[in-house]
Order: sequence, then structure tokens, then C-alpha cells
Amino acid sequence: MGFFSSTQPPHPATVPSDEIIPLHFWNTALCMRGTVLDVSLKFDVVLDISKLRGALEQLLEMKDWRQLGARLRMNTNGKLEYHIPAHFDASRPAFIMTNAQHETSIADHALGASIPHATGTPAMFPSPDELSPLLRDVDAPKNIDDWIYSDRPQLSIHIITFNDATIITVTWLHTLADVMGMTTILNAWTALLRGNREVVPKLQGFESDPLTQLGQRTPAEKYMHFNRVFGRKEFFWFIGLNILDRLWYRQEQRRTICIPAACLRKLCQQASSEISAPSGNEGVPVPFVSESDVMLGWWVRSLYSALGLRTDQTILVNNALNLRTSLHESFMSNDSAYMGNALCMSPTFLQGKQIADEPLGQIALRIRQSVAEQRTPEQVEAMTALQMQTMEKTGYLALVGDPRMMLLSCSNWHKARLFDMDFSPAVLQSSVRSSSQNQKTGKPCYVNGVQHSTNSFRNVLSVIGKDAGGNWWLTGVLRTDAWAHVEEQLHKLGPS
Repeated sequence: MGFFSSTQPPHPATVPSDEIIPLHFWNTALCMRGTVLDVSLKFDVVLDISKLRGALEQLLEMKDWRQLGARLRMNTNGKLEYHIPAHFDASRPAFIMTNAQHETSIADHALGASIPHATGTPAMFPSPDELSPLLRDVDAPKNIDDWIYSDRPQLSIHIITFNDATIITVTWLHTLADVMGMTTILNAWTALLRGNREVVPKLQGFESDPLTQLGQRTPAEKYMHFNRVFGRKEFFWFIGLNILDRLWYRQEQRRTICIPAACLRKLCQQASSEISAPSGNEGVPVPFVSESDVMLGWWVRSLYSALGLRTDQTILVNNALNLRTSLHESFMSNDSAYMGNALCMSPTFLQGKQIADEPLGQIALRIRQSVAEQRTPEQVEAMTALQMQTMEKTGYLALVGDPRMMLLSCSNWHKARLFDMDFSPAVLQSSVRSSSQNQKTGKPCYVNGVQHSTNSFRNVLSVIGKDAGGNWWLTGVLRTDAWAHVEEQLHKLGPS
């Protein structure tokens, strides 16, 4: 990676008036350092850029929020730290905002016209990365070097305007926040657009570190899968097998998927019927599975066949668990929000035979029950302790399971409610059409998510979210030959 290179330019000089704060351990994992995120929100109206800029400037001048204007630095000990300017001005702004204006309809722009949209039938689209030439500024950062060898602030916002549409792209390094942390920023930004300064929360996660406190309460040995934690030997065995897989299947693709609301309802009804109480137990309630559980169950079953997995093989379904919603008191506050990364992976172990033989509802229920077991206060604390210990020794997050297993990971962005971000106060009324479908003009009709990274995202599913029409949007990375089978399974969800 670039930050280990000896040919890099010198680090910027330290500004004496800057406040210096070290990054907390959770934000410094190698996977965080190596990943830059783009989230793009597309609106079918034109937004007032001056209002957008004004509200964001107001936000980053608020006491706690000024921290987002920090400059990322690496000190002489190789540790990352934030340098927060005493004040922001044109030479050292709190954020970077650029704008590309197109004096045409978005439908007349080659890339703009190719942005996915729901059609009522299951659909697969090209990689969201293919939209990057339109959605991100040419000078937008792509790796950690673009921050630590410059005086760039943490946030870069690129706004693309057409005569009938606006796209806002926010770019940041994963060390700053996960997607839930970015939601905190977007919610505060839109609150100031509405003039609701009083609802903007205080920020945790820069000077305070509740995750460290969380990891000091329960020993890691209490974690339910502690006996399956990888040691050095298992870790290198697992990595070696994955390298061989990528050498054998060299080509991979990222694709975007849209599952219409009606199709997912049918899947959920199927799953519910498959886990209903048996006859004679009519008074027993049907176990709950969420739409996300069912969708992930469908994905796992599709990949079992698409990847040619064996019945005797262990499949680890790693679900990103958001610690903010773990109901732990460290994050329970009515007037504050945690900024940073607050995720643990919640593993569900399945055997190939289970996936081959059991119905969709049972697979979804296994995923639901596994996550529920790991969301207790004791398990959350033990997981956090384990991750702290592992990162201090290796810089990596802990892995559990069998080195020969197939790892399938899922990151559920739906919990960030990106499709619900309401920028209505910035809408130029002259761009609003009178048709009923544009009543919610200030909310995104499409969300594009891209990770720029040296890390591999093969077999990772990102659930982007559910749009206003109830359609679910996903992106995933698979070896190229596997996508044909997934597309076949996707089409089976359509009208029979």
C-alpha cells in the first residue's frame, strides 16, 4: 500500500495552532486505512448549491462538529492522528465542495442516462464503479496518501447538476466513519437546511472513545465463538487458500441488483410459510425474520450453487453488526451520536448440506437467531474485547471459523436509511414537475455506493437500501462466471 512507500513526498508541516487528537484503535485497522468510500444520492430535481454549502459550513462551525474539518496525519511513530485547524478559511476550508454543471437533461447524458432505475421486474445492472467518471470529481481522493500527504479535509463533496436532476457524492476515508457515521453527518446537514439547529446532536468518537470502554468490561474468552478464533497458522492458511482461489478464478465483477417490492414480499411470504408453527401448535407465534434476513438467505442459497460449494463445506455468513444499535448503554444517548467506525462481524456458521436441503425460511431464521444471540450486552462486550486484542497484535480484525470455509460477508446499509435523506429545503421549485410521483422531491431516488480499495471485496454483499417504492437495491462482488447463475435465480423472482 502507498503509505508504506519510501518514495512518497514529505508530510505537510505541522501547524502550531492545530489541535492534535490521536485516532482511536477501531478506526486504524488496515481495512479502514485502505478503503475510500463514495456515496452518491440522485435526486429528480435541481438543488440549490448555495443552500447546501451554507448549511454544511454552518454545521462544521459548531463546536463538536469542527472536528470533521481535521487533517489526517501520520506521526513519526507511524500512528494516525487528526490535526484540527483553529479556524477555517479559504486556504484551509472545513470541507471541499466541487460542482459540475450540465446544461441538459440527465437523460441526454451518456452516463447519466445509464443510472439504474426500478422497472417493476428483477434487474441486474453493471458495476456502480462505471458511474464514477460522472459522480466523482477528477481530483477526488482515492487512497490514504491523498490525505496524509496533503492538507485535505476529511470530507469531499461533489455536486453534479442537470436541468432536471442533482447528484450529491460524498467521499471520505473509512478511518473517519462507517456508513452509519456518514448518516449522522447527512442527518445533521439536512437538519440545518430545515433550520432545526436544536436537533443536531453532540459528537462522540474523537476525544471520547466508548468502544475502548466497551472492550474492557467482559473478557474476550466469553465470546461464544472464541474457541474458533484464527491463530497465526489458521490465518495464513485461510489467506493462502483465498489467494489460490483468486489465481484460479482471476476475473471478478461488481454488479448492482434491484429486487422489486412485490418480489421481495413474495419471498417473505414463502419464508414465513416455511417456518410457521407445525400443526397442533397453532398458538405458537411464527418466528420473526426481517426482509433483510430473507434477502440474505436468498443470496446465500444463490451463491451456494453459483460458486459450486460442497455439501460438506462450512459456509460462514458474516453479518456486519452495528454497535450503535446494540442497545448498549455506551451508545445510548438522546443528545449525542457516535462518529467513527462501530461495527463487529456477526458470524453464522452453515454447512453446505443445510443450504442444499433446508428451505429459504429456515436459512433466514438461522441467520436471525445467530445475530440475536450475539447482540446481548455480554457478547457485544466480549466481541469488542476480542477485536481490540487482535488489532493491537496484528492490525487486522479477528477471524473465526475454519480456514477451509467459504466466507460470505454482508454489510447492510439499509440501516443508514440513505433513501430517506430529505433535502427538500434546497429544492429549486422551478425544477419540480407536477406529477404525483414527484411529491417527495427532496429524497433520493437512487443511491450509488463505491469502495476504492486495495482490499478484496469478493463474495461481499452490500444492501444499499429500500427506495420510496419499496424496491431493494444491492451491490455485490463475485467471480465473473458466478453472475450468470445469480441472474438466473434473480429472474425466477419475477412474475411466474
